[in-house]
This record gives sequence, C-alpha cells and structure tokens, in this order.
Amino acid sequence: MTKEPESLAAVKKRNKELADQLVRLDRRLFDLMSLLQANKAFDNILEARELYNVFASIIHEKLGIESYALFIMDETESNFHLVRGFGLPEEMPVEFSFPRQEGLLWQAILQGKPFSVVDRDELPRFQVPFEKFNLTVLNSRLFLPLVHKARVVGVLSIGPKMDGSTFSEEDLEFLSILAAHAAVSFTTTALYEKNQNDKANLDKTVKNLSMLYNIGRAMIHISDLKNLLKFILGEAVKTTEAQKGSLMLYDANIQRLVLRVVKGLPDPRTEEAINSGEIECATFGVGEGIAGKVFQTLKPIIANSTTDDDRYMAREASNVDSILCIPLIASDEPIGVINITNKKNGKKFTHEDVDLLTALGNQAAVAINNATLYEMAITDELTKLYIRRYFNVRLDTEMKRARRYGHKLALAICDLDHFKSVNDTFGHQVGDIVLTKVADMVKMRVREIDTPARFGGEEFAIILPETDYRGAVAMAERLRESVAQIEFPEMGRNVTISIGLSSYPDHADDKQGLIRTADTALYEAKRQGRNRVCVYAVPKAGEKTETKQ
Repeated sequence: MTKEPESLAAVKKRNKELADQLVRLDRRLFDLMSLLQANKAFDNILEARELYNVFASIIHEKLGIESYALFIMDETESNFHLVRGFGLPEEMPVEFSFPRQEGLLWQAILQGKPFSVVDRDELPRFQVPFEKFNLTVLNSRLFLPLVHKARVVGVLSIGPKMDGSTFSEEDLEFLSILAAHAAVSFTTTALYEKNQNDKANLDKTVKNLSMLYNIGRAMIHISDLKNLLKFILGEAVKTTEAQKGSLMLYDANIQRLVLRVVKGLPDPRTEEAINSGEIECATFGVGEGIAGKVFQTLKPIIANSTTDDDRYMAREASNVDSILCIPLIASDEPIGVINITNKKNGKKFTHEDVDLLTALGNQAAVAINNATLYEMAITDELTKLYIRRYFNVRLDTEMKRARRYGHKLALAICDLDHFKSVNDTFGHQVGDIVLTKVADMVKMRVREIDTPARFGGEEFAIILPETDYRGAVAMAERLRESVAQIEFPEMGRNVTISIGLSSYPDHADDKQGLIRTADTALYEAKRQGRNRVCVYAVPKAGEKTETKQ
C-alpha cells in the first residue's frame, strides 16, 4: 500500500482535533445554554417544592442518571431531610433524613463542589456515616453540595449513569455551576416562603385576637346563662371549623359532668329539645371518658381517630370521628369542658386548634362563672325559676318596651290546686318534688323570650312578651294539660294547675294593673272548679269584675 504523504496525515490529525474541539465547544455551549435557562427558571420560581423538582429534573435529564435524592438542611442546621427522590428503593422511608456530622463527609460537603462517595471498587468512601445512617440505600456515586455564603443549604445524592459511563470533568463543572445557582435560589425561596408564612401567621394571629376580643365583648352583654352557653359553644364550633360540639358543666350535687348545650346536630328539633332540657342526656363522672379525663387532669385532649382510642366510650363515640376537648377553668378550679367533634372536610384537629380553643375557653370560663353566680342570685334554689324580685324587674322592662313599640304583653299567674293537702298528706319533701317537676314543665313549655318565675309558695308567673291574650290562652292550655300528665310515684296520683291570664293593653295599662287582673282571673279559675284557664274580663260600667274561661 502506498504510504500517504506526511503532510496529509498531519492535516487529517489536525482536522480530527478540530472536530473534537468543535464537539466539546458544542457541548460547552449547550451546557451554558442549559445553565442560562436553568438560572432563568430558578429566578421565576417562588415555591420551594417546584424549585426542587426543576433542579433535580434538570440533572436527571442532563446526565441520564438512574437515581437521585435531594436533601435540604432544616432551619436548625442539624439534619438533612429528603424532599425529592427518583429511582430509590420502595422500602425506603418517605421521611428519610440524616444528621449533620462534624467528620470527613461534612468537611467534603462544606467545600461546595461535587465529589465521589465511592472508590474504584464502588465501595463507600465514607463508610462509617453511610452505614450508620443507612445512606447505602441511596446507591450514590456523587454528592453534590448546595452551599451559599459558607452555609450548607442541602445536598444532592446522584446515582450511577444509565449507560454505565463515568462522570466527566464537563459533568462535574456543569454540576458545580448549577449547584451554585440553585443554592442561591433555594436560599431566596426559603426566605420568601418564611416571610410569607410569617405574614400569614401574623395575619392569623391578628384575626384570632380580634375574634377573641369580639367574642369577649359579646359575652359581657349576655347575662342569661343558657344563652351564654349556646353563644360560647357556637363560637367554639365556628372557630375550629368543626361540624358539632357540646358544652358540659360540673354539677357538684351529683359530682358529674352534665351536658348543658349542644350545637350542630343533624336534627334541629332534637338539638333544641336538649338545649331546653326536654331531653335528658347522659352524664360523665370525673375521669370517665375523654370529657371526664380532661376535667380531671385540666389538660386538653386531641383524638383524631375513634377506632383505636380506648378513652372513647360508647355514648361518646356516637357519630364521632375525631374530638377536641378542653377544660373550662375559673379561679383555678374546673367548672366544665367544651367538646368539639368532627373537623369539617375530613381534616384533623391541630395544636393550633387547641391553642385557639383554650384562649376562647379561658374567656368563656370567667363569663360562665359570673353568669352562674348571677343566675344563682336571680333564681329560686328549689325550682330554678326566676325569683319574685327579678320577675318585677323584667315585668317593668317588658312593660316599657311594649308601650314604646306598641306591642302586646301577656301575664299568666299559675297556682297548684290543693297543694296544701299534698304537704299535709305526703310531707314537704314530696311537696318539693311536685314543685320541682311542675317548674321543669313550665320551663319546657315557655319560649326563650318568656320569663317564668316562682311568684309565691306554690304560685308561678310567666311574662309573655309580644303575646295577646289569645296566644297566652294557647300556651296556658298546653301547660295545664302537660302538668296534668306528670306522674308522681311518691303520691300515686297526679296534680292539676289553675291559670289566670291578663294582657296589655286589653286588660291593664301598667305593671300593677297587669298583676292584679291576672290574679283576679286566677281566683275565678279557682272559683269555677280549678284545673282550668281563665282570662280577665273587663267589667262594663256598673258591673262587678268578671272573667271569661
């Protein structure tokens, strides 16, 4: 074969070198363009998770690697937490992390340059930390540190290439530049998210404080205990975004927690019946169930699952998926608990809910304690109806309101028939039972705006705002029939009640006139044989006072 001239061989060699150089330049240009595009992408992303995905995806696509694992340093700068991975073993924990160690591995990371974590035999160069923290599951070939201003932001574990080739100098240079840009973006994004979270937390704190302030102001103006309890529970359910709740107060006489109000039941009629006392619910002893334990320990309880919590009781767990219970404490003494159940949209109760509800509960406990003391001062100890003094104040108020707005106002005075014979025959203890049961029926049959009071020994009075005598008759007849159906095993017989009615402005134009005419109607009901309702009849000129049945 004829040997080519030396000059031609030199030209071919030079051409090959130029071709190789062009390939390298082309790769270099492509890498630079890729880095430029990556940098632009980093600058436009303000959400950390998205930034992690873009960063890892660029490396995965550029190098064709089998696996990677991106770890970010936590705020305490003590642990690396896995935030993004690909091609990792299925058995690897989702919340994988490893601590910072002041050894050779950490010193290598601090340099901020990609480095090999295996030797030529693909054995770990940093055997002690890799085995200690189970880093061998990563199947790493390189660690790519993310360092910004001498602070380690994170580290990317890079697995082997899919084609089995080694990492070139160009690869390492590309990774170094990309990591430097990424570290800056990661730091900026983390700071942005922290500021956003701080602002959101501040806004939430201001909102919660404003809400608690408004609730506190509202509670000041509610003196009626039942209405106060309903208001507090309603705000507690709304504040925690729950489906329903209940409020229980401790009854020292029976030493048990008694359910006083509920909120959010599927049937509004059942809810109203419970709140009015018409339906009697189960009670809890101290230390019994979740409510009892919270009352006993004075510590809140969150239980986000009813299926595996042995603190639940059967009657507690009815239609309850999750529960948050806090104690109500006034003057360092527990007075009850608030139970909030089933957070909306299947969410779980959080410690933030506990803090918010506890703050509300602290305000509520003071208001409840004050309202309880006020209620004790204005209610009869035996019947729990209002006392005569409070009745007089309320009648004055309602009379002024009726005059001002041109409204009707009715008054009913009730008397137990032959009550003296009950005391004489069965004793005063049985007499007290009769008074208590009849008073309970009165409370069940009146409206929330009505004022039932103990008027005398066995007499009751009911103020009926915005009611004419016809409406009063309907209420009185229902009450009379209900009282006649009350069973008294202690006596073996029932009791009856007589009721006299009067109304403003039909029968009287002032408070004393209303009482006098209602009392006159009651006397007529007694005269006609008792167990009946009579309405005062205005006498015509020259006639004596009459009543109509």
